[in-house]
Amino acid sequence: MTGGTVRVLARLVPPLRPEWRGILGTFALSTTSLLALSAIAVLAALGVGGAVVHGAVPSAPWWLAMVLLVLLRTLLTWREMDVSHALAYRVLARLRVALFDAYARSVPGRRREHSGRAAAVAMTDIEKLEFFYAHTLAQIGASLTLFLAALGAALALMPPAALVMVAGAALVGLTAWLGAGPSRRIGADEQAEREEQSERLVDALGALREVLSYGLQRRVIDEAAAGTRRSAVTAHRRELVARVVDGTRELTLTGVVIGVIAATLVNDGVGDSRTASLLPAVVALAVAGVAAIADAAHTLSELHPLVASAARVDAGLRRAPVVAPVTDPVPLPDGPLGLRLRDVDFSYDDRTRVLQGWSAEVAPGEHVGLAGASGAGKSTVIALAARLWDPSAGVVELVDDEGRGYRLDRVPDAELRRTVAVVEQDARLFHGSVRDNLRRGSALRGDEELERALEIVGAREWITLDDEIGEHGARLSGGQRARLALARALCRRPRILLVDEITASLDPATERVISQVLVEVEATVVVASHRRETLDRLDRVLRVDGSRSAARADRPPSR
Repeated sequence: MTGGTVRVLARLVPPLRPEWRGILGTFALSTTSLLALSAIAVLAALGVGGAVVHGAVPSAPWWLAMVLLVLLRTLLTWREMDVSHALAYRVLARLRVALFDAYARSVPGRRREHSGRAAAVAMTDIEKLEFFYAHTLAQIGASLTLFLAALGAALALMPPAALVMVAGAALVGLTAWLGAGPSRRIGADEQAEREEQSERLVDALGALREVLSYGLQRRVIDEAAAGTRRSAVTAHRRELVARVVDGTRELTLTGVVIGVIAATLVNDGVGDSRTASLLPAVVALAVAGVAAIADAAHTLSELHPLVASAARVDAGLRRAPVVAPVTDPVPLPDGPLGLRLRDVDFSYDDRTRVLQGWSAEVAPGEHVGLAGASGAGKSTVIALAARLWDPSAGVVELVDDEGRGYRLDRVPDAELRRTVAVVEQDARLFHGSVRDNLRRGSALRGDEELERALEIVGAREWITLDDEIGEHGARLSGGQRARLALARALCRRPRILLVDEITASLDPATERVISQVLVEVEATVVVASHRRETLDRLDRVLRVDGSRSAARADRPPSR
């Protein structure tokens, strides 16, 4: 294992710190189990050697020791599997929670990352790593411990055998080192091909209607089959390298057996009865020790996919947050709140600046629209007001009735989420019932209040709280999804409601219903839209233009 490999795998240790007691316990179980197995082999060889050389049946203590060791090994094997599997689930949960927290701090959409790649990291990569930290790591440590114990015993019994063991272990290590480079390169190619395959499948499933409409089924299938064939060829190359390395290790073990016998006979002579009776046990001891190193080397040579997975998970955990942590929190006052943006700049990671020195103010309780061309920055203003992102420069504040400002970067996140609700154009509904969706973020709301929210958005006529809506609301129309997303936000009783293009693709009747709901909401409302029907119902409209330093009011307040 190279220093780089160790560093990559060690970077995931901090999230797993609460599980290190379990990992050490697994190591203790694995070590004891391997020592018991080796003791059985050595004791059996010792009994056979004594019977052959001296013609004596092993004594009662020998039989008792064998029975106890077999029982101990059986018990430890069962216990080790039980403990390691339970630990693996905890490791899996901790890594996924840590990764989710990192993504929550760093919205992937801002960086235009592919969701298929993110899903592969969260699912496939972490699943590869869970068993490494829960079991494989302990097995490697146990193998090294067994080799050192066997080497010490061989050194005490027959020093020449210990020298052969050291030579065999060195050859095994060299073989692993020589095979690691090709295996790592081939494994990286294989992983890259799998990621590309995952991206293609996610794209195809996400655009299933377009695939069917344009008759692209055959193309999708052919691309998937071609990717599978490439992965299979790469996997075959990796297996070929592994077979060569494994064959060399087997030859090395055979050489160790021959070497121990030759070195012992040359050193002590053939006629020494003590040497003859101990020789089978020493051979078993040497084979157990070198085989442990061979197992550890084999495991280490197979770590290249894990190292690549660990690197991707680590990159996900180290994502730079899009919002800085709140270090000097201030509580929000009771009562209505408005919104103020002062000299705000913002740009995406891979795009030119969207907002530059942009300023605007929305009074508490005011209903304001945001208008502008596509790409002007309307959705960006909504995201900044909700603190889904932080501005590159400038200040975003909540404002009370007396004009006092409360910077968003000083408001505790839990309090901010209770205060501000966001409804986006592509707002996602969750798989489950209507009730489950409405209670997201407002779990204490009773059915009566949930029914009232459905009634406000005009949804009670066609859906009930117990209805299942399917994945992302697949069984609903665009207008129905928009109504439920708005009802979900209303259930949170926000003091500020931010709405981004929710009426963009709706029919006129549905747009009128939702626009009227927005007018009647007893909260500060900011609506980004390009639809005149929606904007005309609001108090005033601000023109968003990233090239302008301040918002321009298209219409003064009407109420």
